[in-house]
Amino acid sequence: MNVISIIIPAYNQAQYLAEAIQSALDQTYQDVEIIVIDDGSTDDTKAVTYSFSDPRVRYIYQENQGLSAARNTGMRHATGSLITFLDSDDLFLPDKLACLTAEMNNNSELGMVAGQAILIDEQSHRLNRMMDAPLPEELSALLLGNPIHVGSVLVKREWLEQVEPFDESLRACEDWDMWLKLARAGCQMHSIIQPVSLYRVHAEQMTRGAERMRTAMLMVLDKTFNDPDLPAKWQTQKNKAYAAAYVRAAARAYLAGTQTDGKNDLNEAVRLDPDLLRDQASGLSRELAGWANAPLAEDPLTYLEQVLDNLPDGLRQLHQRRKSVLAKFAIELAFQAHHQGNRSSTRSLVLRAFRYQPNWLRNRWALSILVKAYTR
Repeated sequence: MNVISIIIPAYNQAQYLAEAIQSALDQTYQDVEIIVIDDGSTDDTKAVTYSFSDPRVRYIYQENQGLSAARNTGMRHATGSLITFLDSDDLFLPDKLACLTAEMNNNSELGMVAGQAILIDEQSHRLNRMMDAPLPEELSALLLGNPIHVGSVLVKREWLEQVEPFDESLRACEDWDMWLKLARAGCQMHSIIQPVSLYRVHAEQMTRGAERMRTAMLMVLDKTFNDPDLPAKWQTQKNKAYAAAYVRAAARAYLAGTQTDGKNDLNEAVRLDPDLLRDQASGLSRELAGWANAPLAEDPLTYLEQVLDNLPDGLRQLHQRRKSVLAKFAIELAFQAHHQGNRSSTRSLVLRAFRYQPNWLRNRWALSILVKAYTR
């Protein structure tokens, strides 16, 4: 069996660390080493790590240098031929390593395999949401966004050694930058339709991290497109890549309550990619609705209302479709609630859809789940 090095960067998250380490020890694939990189923590990170007597757990301390530097330190100390990453507040599912190594064993050409991640809250409760977007068939499409959760991958060490390490100037998106470097180097990647990890979301992630994420996204794209050796096929994606980043930045800005920033970023997005306005901006409305369904949006419909009520002038056509967009989204949420057995949410969402657009009263499916929500 190949030794797998599990690298856990840790900075002042001792309250989650023990659970993370235990999830690494509980893998059905047991030939592992677990390297905890304490990135200058001032809490009990060291004591938590040393509370594990298993010799496979190692502790390394460094002065605070950031997440990228901690992962790079972990890679320098790793001895395994396969490497995976586990943030100190996330968790592995027990079969993660077994599933991903099986995929690699089935295809020796693969350099990286990724699975899906289930989202959890600060108390480790599952949120009925997943990071489940597959890798694109054409890897240059990674320029349009990062579909991969860093804790859901397994990478061959030989490929990580062929590219520059994690960029220590980045304070976010360093994993996206790494996947782009690996893809350009020729690393074959594959994703599986199976959850392999649990990704913890925190209440302050959107509000505190909106500007940091925006800056990092643009830095990643700048360094990629400023590379004179970037293939022509990748260069043709430039405007769409920046536009997609500005849409994501706008969505985060609206979540953070900074509507002016959201407007400015949406304006820049449609300037760079006028295709976003096609079909009455239907693609853009789907993208924004996807962000409305993010777990940190306490009321997805209220969030989407705020977005549609604070659009830039250039998206007036989308604002004119406000009621139809909200009604359709409410019905989609009602469908999810119905399948989860949440009758009160189903009733509320269907009724909101009717208020947004009364012609949904003629939809037999909408009426049928409303009746079921009241009678069962």
